[in-house]
Amino acid sequence: MITYDKLKEKPQVFKRITGVTITEFDDLYQKFCSMWARAESMRLSHPNRQRAVGAGNHYTLALPQLLLMSLVWLHLSLSGEALGFFFGIDEGTVSRNTRRVLPVLRKISDATFGWPEPPKRREGKGLEQALHDNPDLLAIIGATELPITEPSDNA
Repeated sequence: MITYDKLKEKPQVFKRITGVTITEFDDLYQKFCSMWARAESMRLSHPNRQRAVGAGNHYTLALPQLLLMSLVWLHLSLSGEALGFFFGIDEGTVSRNTRRVLPVLRKISDATFGWPEPPKRREGKGLEQALHDNPDLLAIIGATELPITEPSDNA
């Protein structure tokens, strides 16, 4: 799974798969946080809301991960399935999250980065094409975490 912490250890790979440097990402993230809070507040405070704000499912990925995933999506034109694989979430979650992040990202960064249009549904690169075009992705996902069953008694 790709995480910001793993990726920032490899600045060249970070730049290759996101299109921005780590410093640019950090600056963008600072601007993104405040704008995100406002956008989420507006999204959640509509008059016909049936549940209290804060009820329901929460985001699977942390805010830096959401931003990172959206930047990878924009830069590499990956499909939702490929992004889900790389970030450890399903395709529907990718779609829902990027659909919410993109408008905020556009508001704060259009003048700076001039992002391209994201791929349309079923037009993004699949997993095989993404790995072929960007072999650095394999270096990031090369390890697998496995749970270790420890004995219940200390003997």
